[in-house]
Amino acid sequence: MHLPEPDEREAYRVLDFALRAGEVLLSGGAAASEVMAATIALAGACGLRGVVCEVTFTSITLSYVRAPDVAPVTSVRLVQQRTPDYTRVTEIHNLVDDLVGGQVSVPAAMSRLDEVVQRRHPYHRWVVTGFRALLGASVAVLLGAGPLVTLIAFLTSVLVDRVTGALLARALPDFYANVVGAAIATSVAMGVMATDLGVRPSLIVASGIILLLPGVTLVGSVQDAINGYLLTASARAFEVFVLTAGIVSGVAAILSVADQLGMSLVVSQSPVSGLGEVPVQLGAATLSAVGAAGANYAPRRTLPAAGLSGALGWGAFRGLSEIGLDPALATGIAAVLVGTGAYLLARRQHASPLVYVAAGIIPLLPGLTIYRGMLFLADGNTGTGLLLLSQATTIGLALAAGVILGEFLARPAPGKARRSRSRRG
Repeated sequence: MHLPEPDEREAYRVLDFALRAGEVLLSGGAAASEVMAATIALAGACGLRGVVCEVTFTSITLSYVRAPDVAPVTSVRLVQQRTPDYTRVTEIHNLVDDLVGGQVSVPAAMSRLDEVVQRRHPYHRWVVTGFRALLGASVAVLLGAGPLVTLIAFLTSVLVDRVTGALLARALPDFYANVVGAAIATSVAMGVMATDLGVRPSLIVASGIILLLPGVTLVGSVQDAINGYLLTASARAFEVFVLTAGIVSGVAAILSVADQLGMSLVVSQSPVSGLGEVPVQLGAATLSAVGAAGANYAPRRTLPAAGLSGALGWGAFRGLSEIGLDPALATGIAAVLVGTGAYLLARRQHASPLVYVAAGIIPLLPGLTIYRGMLFLADGNTGTGLLLLSQATTIGLALAAGVILGEFLARPAPGKARRSRSRRG
């Protein structure tokens, strides 16, 4: 009842090709539905029409169902490392489009995948540190920091990135790296406060937290839940919880030590900027989005558009906030615009929407709200602290849900998409 051995070997070769491409997408932060669609499309373009895919948080399984009375050919690939590289994710997206559209042969597509996987990251590690420092400094400006605090936030981001990068290179779990990173940012803030420079050290911590917040994982979790991938969504959501708990633990540890030394930070609201500061904030939002995209190895050609995505989201949020909308609702509406713009930009630049989504949501992440909640908890005001942390969670969920809705609204109808593919073929 089995097919001849060469046919099974060819099936395994095709499944391995599709699984390797799916691994790049899943490790880069793509949603489970996106990984499933890409792997099935690649297998189908290689001649395997009856392929079933199952995606979990750490593995991808493909089964080629040859006939109802014949055992399927099944292959599994584990995804043990999740290191975002948006250049590779974009190249996999283009590879899928080219192979399905008949613009490249199967052997050429397999060779192209080998080149993508073996290619080094597009930026040197110190360049990535510079992008992350740009991100931290820009977020500080968004929160109302002056030149001195912005400079300190830039240098603190460099220190956090280099230390956490070294720890991760030694295979330390992300939880502990986040603890150390948050502790470093809080320690610098306490040191600045001790020097009595007349600045707001809380902005240093808030900008450092932004570097560590798992925003892309949160968006992927909500997207998987909405699309019905509940197991993967639960795993991503728990990872968000663990990574955020690491940040909270690092901040709380240093605040506890500082309290024993008689030092305490003042809990204050984020300054409400006037309309005259909007151009400066739009510039900072643009630079923060560029920094976030570059830190995740986005293609160079996508960096200006990524900055535009950040400016679009922040501009919409500021405009809605000025008319008195609730922060969570304003964030959700701004996220819808980011998701819509991300999909349109991705189609225009032949890139993954993830590039623009990850960059566009950075100015909207509730880093300062999380930090203020931790300060209230450290001061013994448990009720207010928990309320602020729950508000930050609500903002995060609104951000993720809005982005997904925006991408859905920007996608063409299924019938129109099929006609477009048939014309292109």
